[in-house]
Amino acid sequence: MVALSGRCLCGQVSFQASGQIKRVSACYCGQCRAQNGGGPFYGVELQGTLHIENEQGPLRWFESSNKAKRGFCSRCGSSMFWQANDDPAFFDVSMGVLDSVENLSLDAHIFVDSCPPYMSVPSSAEHLTEAQVLARPLNES
Repeated sequence: MVALSGRCLCGQVSFQASGQIKRVSACYCGQCRAQNGGGPFYGVELQGTLHIENEQGPLRWFESSNKAKRGFCSRCGSSMFWQANDDPAFFDVSMGVLDSVENLSLDAHIFVDSCPPYMSVPSSAEHLTEAQVLARPLNES
């Protein structure tokens, strides 16, 4: 069990997340790259609870697919969350908005077959293709 906290760049959206870490990953899928200005989404994938402090504030959710939605601050633009539509207890928290990342290390680079030619995937962690990620969903364990 882990407890994480963080906030967006302007500080208007703050949160606490707790639960079991399923994976710490860098995702190279097209949606994550579009959301993050061309680079991967570095996220802590959790099964647990996400508590947003200022629910009525500038946090906005974008339904990016029938599988998930993405949370961001509409004031400063910080990319903050990915959350499964069918199981809200399964979500990612962007490592960039965490108060501390000291005890976290990357487990995997995911959707590596979507990595564009302008970047390369470091060999710092396991590489998983889209098919490999979809073949073993983390929220089913």
